Amino acid sequence: LALSIYSEISSQFDGFCFVENIREESSRYGLEKLQKKILSDVLKKTEMEVNKVGGKWLPDDRLRRINVLIVLDDVDHHDQLKALAGSHNWFGEG
Repeated sequence: LALSIYSEISSQFDGFCFVENIREESSRYGLEKLQKKILSDVLKKTEMEVNKVGGKWLPDDRLRRINVLIVLDDVDHHDQLKALAGSHNWFGEG
């Protein structure tokens, strides 16, 4: 259902990303790989580096300047959500 809705509305956004199987992918590859996927997909660039301070991801400022749609599927821990979507101030209004 989530993927179907995402497919319908994603074209209305400047950047978009659908991350599925977060529970499995994060335990297999780590959250940093998922963070890179989100940045790469949303900003339409390959080989994105994740900025970190004290081991925590700092979102790219460009995320605040565009309308984005990020769907996180199969999140099973609050830490995953915090690492991948953090805070409302990571993103711009709208």
